[in-house]
Amino acid sequence: MPSRTTIAMAAAAGVAVLVATSGSAAADPSLLPPQAVTGPTVQGGADGMPHELLCPSDESIYSGGFSITPGENRQLSRWPADVLESRPNDDATGWIVTVRKDDCPPEGVEGGSRPANLTIRIVCTDGQNNVSLGG
Repeated sequence: MPSRTTIAMAAAAGVAVLVATSGSAAADPSLLPPQAVTGPTVQGGADGMPHELLCPSDESIYSGGFSITPGENRQLSRWPADVLESRPNDDATGWIVTVRKDDCPPEGVEGGSRPANLTIRIVCTDGQNNVSLGG
């Protein structure tokens, strides 16, 4: 049966290996997780025109998406959104979204429809600028 000293030394060695491994992984930028970026809310951005959000310099796009929200004191129309494009830009440094979706006043309140607000969210590589998106 191993002594307490032997067990303590083995545990300490295991911790030392874990710390050494964790330290080297944190220092290597290729092992860091991608970085999420949320753009500003574009008021009336669901207008069917292309909107783009770029990654920080020297980074490439990993993935992207968007959300649509109504304006203040308004609600989204019941008609589905018309997503014309949601894709990486040509040089893979950002994401382009083109979507149409209206908001309208609540029932019983006067006013017409107008484009809803658009927020683009992207995930960028961290420390890498050469990523294949496939396709």
